[in-house]
Amino acid sequence: MNGPCAKTTVRCTLVTPSGERIVGTNECANPQAACPRAPGEGYEKCQSICRQLGHAEVVAVMRAGERARGSRAYIEGHTYACMNCQHALFGAGVKSVSVGAPE
Repeated sequence: MNGPCAKTTVRCTLVTPSGERIVGTNECANPQAACPRAPGEGYEKCQSICRQLGHAEVVAVMRAGERARGSRAYIEGHTYACMNCQHALFGAGVKSVSVGAPE
């Protein structure tokens, strides 16, 4: 059963030019009661232990496929998109990234 990340729940909504909303989250296939990562550790445990598919932004892009092109991304639950997520978003043709809920 999928569940939320123990550390932070992040949601990325892509709003396509036609207004369609595609959502990705950082949910886990093996949710934990507490985050298994120690301070300063990388994100390997997110996948190896929690079985997280990816960060919310990456999951949104995977779900959107070609529909990501020209869309706008809105991130909730975090204050920025990490460099890998920025590469995924802009590489898929997303034209802007904002922190906060979509309008």
